[in-house]
Parts: sequence; structure tokens; C-alpha cells
Amino acid sequence: ASSSCYGIANSYPTQEDSEIKPEYPYALTKYMGEELVQHWAKVFNINGVSLRFFNVYGPKARTSGSYGAMFGVFLAQKNAGLPFTVVGDGSQTRDFTYVSDVCEAIITAARNLSLNGSFNIGSGQTVSVNRIIELLGGDKVHMPKRPGEPECTYADISKFCDATGWRPHIAIEDGIALMLEHISDWENAPVWTPATIAAATAEWFKYLK
Repeated sequence: ASSSCYGIANSYPTQEDSEIKPEYPYALTKYMGEELVQHWAKVFNINGVSLRFFNVYGPKARTSGSYGAMFGVFLAQKNAGLPFTVVGDGSQTRDFTYVSDVCEAIITAARNLSLNGSFNIGSGQTVSVNRIIELLGGDKVHMPKRPGEPECTYADISKFCDATGWRPHIAIEDGIALMLEHISDWENAPVWTPATIAAATAEWFKYLK
């Protein structure tokens, strides 16, 4: 499942019982998936588990296709020697969760047969986009803010930690260092510029403002 189901959350760190208010069709369909899991769990009297991931990143992330996740965009731009395209002023923060921590959470959940319900999976911290740029190293250009995007994502992960003993291990500094070791993964990724981003998001901005 996805943290996007919270939309622009009412409180931080965000707990699982926070209001569900998806801003985009993607977020809505992720939450609908949760509802289907819980429906079938009820019908067949079994446990159903949904893990709401917060801003997953790491090597081997998507490198092709349409306008995608921030790290893929930034690493392709760094490979090409171009400035990073920062949405807004870059002060917005995200709960960036390293992929190995996410994998460990999935395995932990699968092995815990008593687990039931929805759980946040995050890093335990929230970091600004400007801090990410500092860690990646390079120049930046600013893009208009996107409608419906939160200023912050930040998971309260205590429910899952208390139930399973799982903890995230990879700090953002270490995660980005690992990404930079694998920067060649993004050699063939689409390289986005302010002009191509504006063209790709024109309809999105038109209808979601």
C-alpha cells in the first residue's frame, strides 16, 4: 500500500488512524487495494496486512518510462551534468525509506502470522529536498509547486515496530552514498529538463489546480 492515501496529512508523524484523503487516482487505487484485502480477510476469516510505504528509494529504481520518482530524475540529471529540477523552494520534506529496509519489513510481515491491519513503513525521519541536493552535490533550478502535494511526509512507524520488532537501519546519508555508488544504473534513464517536465505535466496542472 502507499502513504499517498493520507493526501495532505493532518498531523506529523502520521499515524495509521489518520484521515484517508487521497489527492490523486494513484493514491485512491492504492487505498482501494487495502480495502479489498481487508474485505477478503473478513469474508474468509483470515488476517490481512497492508504496508503503507513512505517514499521508497534505492539502487535499481525505475529508470525508464514517463516522469517518475525524484531520485531517478535527479540521478539521471547528475549523470548528464544538468542541474537538479527542484519543485518549489525545496524546503518540503519527505520520509525517504531505503529499499532494503522496506524488503526487511515485507519479510517480517510475511513471517508474522498474527499480524493484521494497516501499517506505516518509513525511515523514522523526514528530510528536505534541499538536504538531498546537498548530499547529491550539484546545481539546481526551481520548478512550480505541484497541486495537491504535501509539504511533508513523515511516518509514525511505532505500530509496526512494536508489533514485530522491525526497525529501519539506513540513514539518508548512507542511502544516498549507496545510490551514488550505483549511479551508472541511471545512464540510460530519461533526462528531464524544466521544459520537458512542463510539457509532461501540463494536463495534470490544468485539471488539478
